[in-house]
Formats: sequence, C-alpha cells, structure tokens
Amino acid sequence: MRYLYIVLFNLIAANVSIAQLYDYTWVLGYRGGSISPDDDTFGLSILSFQNGELQVTDNQIGEARFHSNNVSFSDVSGNLIFSFNGKAVYAADHQIIENGGMWFDGVFEGGWDEPQSSLMFEHLTDSTLVYLFDMDFNFIYIEDSIAGVGEHIHYSIIDRTQNEGEGAVILRKELLAQDTFDAGKLSACKHANGRDWWILMPEQSSNRFHRFLLTPDGIDTMGVQVIGEPVPTGLGQATFSSDGTKHVRYNGISVNEGEWVSIYDFDRCTGLLSNFQNANLPHGGPSGGTAISKNARYLYTTSNIYIYQYDLWAEDVLATRTLVAEYDGYLDNLPTTFYQAQLAPDGKIYISSSNSVTSIHVIHYPDKMCPDCYIDQHGIELPTRNSFSIPNLPNYRLGPIDSSPCDTLGINNIPLSRWRYEQDTLEPLEVFFTDLSDYEPSEWLWDFGDTSSSTEINPIHLYAEPGTYQVCLTVSNENGSDTKCKELTFEIVNTSSPSGAKETIAKVFPNPFQRYLTFSLRAGWLPTDARILIYDQVGRPVQNRRLSAGMNTLDMGEVPAGVYFYQLIAEGQIVESGKVVKQ
Repeated sequence: MRYLYIVLFNLIAANVSIAQLYDYTWVLGYRGGSISPDDDTFGLSILSFQNGELQVTDNQIGEARFHSNNVSFSDVSGNLIFSFNGKAVYAADHQIIENGGMWFDGVFEGGWDEPQSSLMFEHLTDSTLVYLFDMDFNFIYIEDSIAGVGEHIHYSIIDRTQNEGEGAVILRKELLAQDTFDAGKLSACKHANGRDWWILMPEQSSNRFHRFLLTPDGIDTMGVQVIGEPVPTGLGQATFSSDGTKHVRYNGISVNEGEWVSIYDFDRCTGLLSNFQNANLPHGGPSGGTAISKNARYLYTTSNIYIYQYDLWAEDVLATRTLVAEYDGYLDNLPTTFYQAQLAPDGKIYISSSNSVTSIHVIHYPDKMCPDCYIDQHGIELPTRNSFSIPNLPNYRLGPIDSSPCDTLGINNIPLSRWRYEQDTLEPLEVFFTDLSDYEPSEWLWDFGDTSSSTEINPIHLYAEPGTYQVCLTVSNENGSDTKCKELTFEIVNTSSPSGAKETIAKVFPNPFQRYLTFSLRAGWLPTDARILIYDQVGRPVQNRRLSAGMNTLDMGEVPAGVYFYQLIAEGQIVESGKVVKQ
C-alpha cells in the first residue's frame, strides 16, 4: 500500500542538504509557564549543540510536559522548529501549533508516553514540510492475558510556513498501520541511496518487524520480516549504528527474568535484517536503554543501575559484554539511575534517569574502550527537573553507500566539517580537539591559528601564549571538502554586546540547587586564570574553584542550605557576580 501526498510547493532534484542539523536542539523538562512552582526548579531545559559545544539554557515559559516520549526537531542550521511529546506539537516558542493539540485520543490514559513512540523528518522534496510519525499505546488481552502494546502508527505533515512561521499541522494522524506492536522502539535509518528513510517497528514479544519506506512520493509499506527467535517485550530502546550497518534492540523485563539484547546486521538497500544475535542476560532493574558510539564500534546498554559496553566489531559481540559503570547511589531527592540513551551531535552519549532529577549522565568518549570512554554520572546539571526524557533521534547525517546497487540518485558523500574542543584542566594552553565530521572524510587538516597545523584526526595542541586564535578543520575525500572555523580566546572575553548592554559570560544552574551547581562558560572562551569564589551571607568563602572552558560543576554537598553569593574572577577582575540558593 502507498500513501501519497501531493506536494504543492517546488519540486527539487534528488539531493540532500549537506548540513542536516535536525538533531542540534533538545527540549527536556516539564511544568513550566503558569504551572511552574515559584522556585523555577520545574520548566524546560534547552540543550543546544551549535558548533559542537553543549550549551544549556532555562525556559520558564513553555508548559510542555516531556517524559518518555520526546522528539525535538531543528531546521538544517540546528535551530529548534518543532517538538512533540505525544500530547501536542509545539513550535520553537514552546506553544502548541495550529491543529497540533489534543493529540492523544486513546483509551489508556498514559498511552501517549511510551519511549521512542515518535519520529520527525524533513519532507524529502519540500523543506517547508515536516513529517511526524507517532504511535499510541494500550493494554489489551492477548491469549487471555493483559499485554501492553503499541496499537496504531500514524503519520502527519506539518507546514512550517503557516502562522508567520509558527507552523500548522495540515495532515493529521493518518493511519499507517494497526497491530500489536512493541511498546515504543520506533527507529529509522537512511536508505543506501542517501535520501529515503527506512522505518522499523517490531511487534510485541515476537520476531516480526514491520518495515516502512519514506520516499518523495509518500510512505510505502514494505511488508513484515520474520527473523530469529521471538524476543520478549520489555521497557527498553532500539537504535541503529551511525553507519547504518547494525540494529540493536534492548528489552529490560525484570530483575528475575533479566534483559534481552538483540543485535542484527542491517542492509540499507533492502531494509532487511540478518545475522541475528540474541541473549537473555542478568538485569539490574525495571528500566534501561541503548546507544552506539559515533564510530559504530561500541554498543552501550543502560540496565537501571549498570552500564555495559559491547564491541560490535568482534566476531562474538555478546561475549564482549563488560560492566563499565555501576550507579553511585547519588540521590537528587530521587535515585539518579540509568534509563534511555542518545548519541548527541557532539559525539557524546547522554543518558536520562528513570526519575525526576536535575541531571543527566554522559559518556564523554564513547568511541573508546572503557574506562577511557569516561562515564560521568549525573555529569550534566540541568536548570530544571527532567523526568525520564531524552529525544528519539536517528542519524540525519548519513549519506549514500557509494557504488552500491542503490547508489542511483547521484548523491555524493561530500564531507561536512564538525569538531569540538576541550581545555586541559591543569595546563590551560593545551587543547584537545575531537573530529565530529560526517559523510566519510578521508583526510583531515587542522589549522590552529598560530602558524602550526596537524593532519591527525583528533590532535592535541599546546599554544605558546594566551591570545585569540582562529582554528579551522578542513575535511576532504574524493568528492569534495569542507572547512569549519571557530574563534578560541584565552583572554578575558568582551562582555559588551553591540548595543552596549552587558552579556552574560557564564550561565549558572540549577538555581536553587540540591548539591551540584554548574557554571557554564560562554562558547569559545578558554580562560587561563579564572576562578569562581562562593561565599556565605557573612562573607566566609565556601568554594574557590578554578574554571576551564565549557561546563564546570561544583559539589556543594558539604555546605548547609541557605543563600550564597558568587564572584567569577578572571585575571584578577570580577567579571560576573550573583546569588544562588541551596535547598
């Protein structure tokens, strides 16, 4: 069956946007706006990955409630345009768009909120349109017993141009399929032609996969594939590797019944799975998820109180299962255990908790074998509470398989340069550079802005003296090249805007806080002599900490609740000050 949508706008030749930064802004949190408590511990946390550097901001206006079901969708430049939580479609200002409210109409009250129940894609021929796929959840009788299943898969189309750019749903909840689907685990991967999308949805407690293909003409239903043994449904997650060669399903059943890790090879031409590997393993609790490193080698599963790493390049992948982290017991009123995981544009993997807490976990170097992967529990403090939520995002920057039978559209893998940096905490003039580039680069050239360069993929560079440097990475292959430059400064940043107003050079959150307090420095500033001084109401210092580029999180667990004042001091000057409250 084919569902057709007649495009009323310009048709363009088969091609892809080179940037495709659709995953660059994430929306987490809940209970903002008029329903937010006075202390602002609830609301929305906006995570932006512009320029490959995570920046977190607080939004107290939007009233959206993001729990397990989350899609955050940006334009090709990485600016948020829509988000969806199973109950409504929201614009960039976090207000419900026209025809986007009262979305869930199922029988089960919580049927809108299963993890991985929705996806968004740009329309393949008209960039003013966005596809939304979503699935509702229900409890039904199967063979005289109650089972939680995904019941319906719908698709909708959103027009970005309507209502002065706020958008409107112009095709709403068209039924695509009805069956007894898995609870969530809606996942997608680019076709080998570099344009179309494969969408996979497993059935509940089975070995059957429903396959759909999104093309410029609409949505094709490609039938059901039966492969391997039936796999029990549990709370979990499904994901593709960044290169599209592997598909993984994680199902956490219970402490007694364990978890199921199912690994498949995936053919991006045919949309078929093969080489089924499956294991029933001890499980750490009732929640979990999975994600794969950007280099497509290391698989991570989050098993409530444990994180495991697998080597997908090994002949026997399941035999490589290694415990790499155990929940440290930290309470943010509630346990900060491990739940859903997502590979981010900065090459790191972020992990939500299965409770309402003000932090998320992060794997800083997932391309490396642990312990070098560096798992940082509750490593990213948020300005608001986040309950379960992490967005469901495919790899939007996957090109064609060159010279394959499916490489028929004339789309080439032209490299897209992306990178991030980190400042050494002991030697502030030493910088670690990490390549994040897409579309199969084969050559790298770094220009550090001080007449020196490198052809390493991930170089380390020591600057001779403080200053401001224009750093550029040029990536190339036989199809072309791309260059990305950023300005890095080791000097005191200018805090005045073009209008003359003072700009913030450090964001402080959460405020109020429970134990951990984060100072996030403005992107591009690598201070050589900056400290944060925190003192109590009678002027006694309680913290004196050196700051480095990016996020700096302070452990304030030993100071009593109360009001504190801070000063950010750079090269002997007070460049910022303010007040924080510990609860």
